[in-house]
Amino acid sequence: MSVRLFAKAASAFTCLVCLATALFAVPAAAGTNSWTVIGPVTGPIAVDPSSPSTIYAAVDGTVLKTTDGGGHWADLAVSVLYPVNSLVIDPSSPATIYFAGGEPWDYGDFPVYKSIDGGAHWAAEFNYEPTSVLAIAPSSSSTLYAGENYDVFKSIDGGLSWKMTSRLPGYYVPALAVDPTNADVVYVARDVETPSVVGGQTGKIFKSTDGGGQWRELPSPVPGEAYTMSLALDPTTPSIIYGAYESCEAGACPGGGVFKSIDGGETWIVAQNGLPDTRVWALAIDPISPARIYAATQQGVFRSTDAAASWTPINSGLTNLNVWSISIDRTGSLLRAATADGLFEYQVVAPSLLGTVPVIEYFHALVGDYFITANPDEISQLDNGAFPGWARTGLQFHAYASSEWPSVPVCRFFSSGFSPKNTHFFTPFAAECAALRGMPTGRSKVPRLSPSGCPAQTGAAPRASSRYTVLVMATGATCPTIVTPPTLPLARR
Repeated sequence: MSVRLFAKAASAFTCLVCLATALFAVPAAAGTNSWTVIGPVTGPIAVDPSSPSTIYAAVDGTVLKTTDGGGHWADLAVSVLYPVNSLVIDPSSPATIYFAGGEPWDYGDFPVYKSIDGGAHWAAEFNYEPTSVLAIAPSSSSTLYAGENYDVFKSIDGGLSWKMTSRLPGYYVPALAVDPTNADVVYVARDVETPSVVGGQTGKIFKSTDGGGQWRELPSPVPGEAYTMSLALDPTTPSIIYGAYESCEAGACPGGGVFKSIDGGETWIVAQNGLPDTRVWALAIDPISPARIYAATQQGVFRSTDAAASWTPINSGLTNLNVWSISIDRTGSLLRAATADGLFEYQVVAPSLLGTVPVIEYFHALVGDYFITANPDEISQLDNGAFPGWARTGLQFHAYASSEWPSVPVCRFFSSGFSPKNTHFFTPFAAECAALRGMPTGRSKVPRLSPSGCPAQTGAAPRASSRYTVLVMATGATCPTIVTPPTLPLARR
């Protein structure tokens, strides 16, 4: 079993040890419709959700970090004598990072390491058996789950203390996934002895709805000797689950694919139209358009734009097709893929930019406010500190300079009297624009409104203090109307 589980890791260690130094400072230039190498990697990767140009990558027993999209890499002050298996970032506090590792046949203490300052300092928070996978609950980031050799552990205090969940049959945890809306709903993949299967064991999936207090075995997604390698939940509809698997026969595991459930794991279908019969290591779901899914396989990266109904390869520029890890940034525009030839980046094709101008995005940590502008004078002042607290996020969008459906004109308001919250407000309604222009400076109560044509009561209705560039509706669709500075009457991504 050890050969089956870690064949990719062994080859990666052999091939990349000599490349780590050579790739340590490579130019970071993502290709559109083509992959570009941006750095070294031999293990998992993690992308800062608040800054897509900040990436953490495991190289042997060390964690590396780049803050400029791969232009330069720094060796963080931590090193272990075993492979790093899992690397995760707290979505609500991205300076908090965890990593863990160890071979499943090893014995001894293998800590879960934690940093709260972006990797500058580390502390060993938990010593137990080798950890194959870590997962953070998106709805409660102080809740973590850790898959060990024989057990699943849970922490509810950010890794300071851990408690074993109820026992599960089997050995090894290749995959863990937590419901994005409920920290108590967890899915775990296990390798379980199964005498009726040729080879004597197969992969099983278990589900808990009480935070690991009790587990229930779900129906097997695929028959025979097959093992789940990755689980991914739709961020807007958590009952939709995707799994990546490998299938084995006569001691070899050349096959595999993707399976899917739309009812929380009660029933499954094989979803690999267009995928070759090959091991699939990992999956990534576009957070903006969840029907867009990416699969990391032994034959390259494949993309689905229809919720896994069909797949097409996107491998131009990849010099090694054995891709064992894949990540997509919060905007759905940048892919990163880990291979034995290094870490690669892919710029997802953007819509036509005809008739648009670039706008720069800024963020104010104190007020939690995002802001975009295309005004050169305003950009210069922001960059030179004229407005303290504002900093670039590293993202750039495009705005329409003339009216075009389905965008609508908006006007922008600013008042320091709203500080420290709701410092910017946007509305598409002409009457409200006129009324707000007559408001006394510092008026603090402003109604929360949706742009014209978008329902006001949706899953993520816009607020003045939230990211306003995309309105994600409860159905998972995207309302393309966004806001823009007064110099540009229309904007959208």
